[in-house]
Amino acid sequence: MSGQFYVPATGWLHALDMRVKLCMTLVVVVLCSVWGNWMFLAATLVIMHVMLLTGHVPARHVGRLWAVLAPLCAFVAVVMLLSMNDYGTGVLWRLGWWRVTSQTLMMCLVVVLRIADIVLALFLTLFTTSHADWVRGLTGLHLPLSAARRMARAVNVVPQWFAIYRERRLMRAVRGAGGGLAAFSDAWTVLRLRERRASVASLTRGAQMHTGSAKPTVMRPAHMRLMDWLVLGIVVLVAAGVATMVALGW
Repeated sequence: MSGQFYVPATGWLHALDMRVKLCMTLVVVVLCSVWGNWMFLAATLVIMHVMLLTGHVPARHVGRLWAVLAPLCAFVAVVMLLSMNDYGTGVLWRLGWWRVTSQTLMMCLVVVLRIADIVLALFLTLFTTSHADWVRGLTGLHLPLSAARRMARAVNVVPQWFAIYRERRLMRAVRGAGGGLAAFSDAWTVLRLRERRASVASLTRGAQMHTGSAKPTVMRPAHMRLMDWLVLGIVVLVAAGVATMVALGW
């Protein structure tokens, strides 16, 4: 990993305001958690892949995500099939005490699609939002600049740790030392040290200094363009339509 989820590109998703992408992600997470219609969940998954493709996110990054997501979904499906042998009446297959019903398969499909949709919705924002865009968007939501910086750094804690772990493991292998557990511990130590150094560097540059009543601000504040408002309007309309269908019991 490169130490960040962000994938540099010039697609429309990258140019979209971070606040709109965050709203889109939250809407998808909420709707997929509330509505268990498998056709809606499958359509949402397809639409998000189309968005990533048209947003010029390289297919290899989506493939790497699925390399982790697919085994997780398979594990969840297997656990559900083994633990829900008494669920439902339409038996499709039986082996001793274990049986598989059509209701169980449908439940597994819905859960797996929900997991995939929620993860893809999160990475839709993570793949297309740089550190600077995170800071601009969070400050645009009236979050203090210092808190926005900390949250922007926290977003990439996982890829930063993996990058440091790989680096420390290679360094220990070159010296002929053991890798595994020692490199694991070193990675956390180095990550905490870098975070402390980043905080100290910000303080020495006057990040927390206030001039009278003026508070520190970003150089280029977040600004909603026409495209951002159009996408936000589409997201709101889709959310309202799905909420109506859920209320009507579809």
